[in-house]
Amino acid sequence: LATAVLLAALLCGCGSSPPVHYYDIEALETGYAAAGEPSLRIGIGPLRTPDYLDRSQIVTRGADSRVMVDDFNRWVEPISDAIYRVLAENLDSLVTDAVVVAFPYTHIADLDYQLVGRVSRFDAGADGNAVLQLQWGVISSRNEFVVQPRRARYAVSAGQAGDYPALARAMSELLQQFSRDVAESLRGVTEP
Repeated sequence: LATAVLLAALLCGCGSSPPVHYYDIEALETGYAAAGEPSLRIGIGPLRTPDYLDRSQIVTRGADSRVMVDDFNRWVEPISDAIYRVLAENLDSLVTDAVVVAFPYTHIADLDYQLVGRVSRFDAGADGNAVLQLQWGVISSRNEFVVQPRRARYAVSAGQAGDYPALARAMSELLQQFSRDVAESLRGVTEP
């Protein structure tokens, strides 16, 4: 009987798993300023993201083209949704005379400009760097490119492998850098 109780206790102890931790991509902390009626309407998206990011688990890269999916460290929302949300919030803060909405657009169909493109990489590598790699451009309401398509690559140190809070901060910084570049490109288009 003692052996059965000991065996049952051991099996119950083996059944527990580590807790799951959730992380978020954060927008710029510049706040909102109501300086008057916005003169522009800017849409963020569509931006295609790779299928390997279509999961809640955080994905990192290892040596020899290895991709690691961490079951115990996850994003609080789908990464493609986070990209749209954060880019819209960042650009809403950086482009003061515009209202910026994220894809999918529901009731705002009369956009002046749309940021479009394809994300080819948004993760961290074995070298400790978080990377955002994408092709992007801005089209007008007449579907003409006002910011010609271009390739961009951003890298930020994410610290040591397994430091997920640092990784989330680094990925937020990647989207901030990209947002600043988009805002600067839009200024060249929208200023007289």
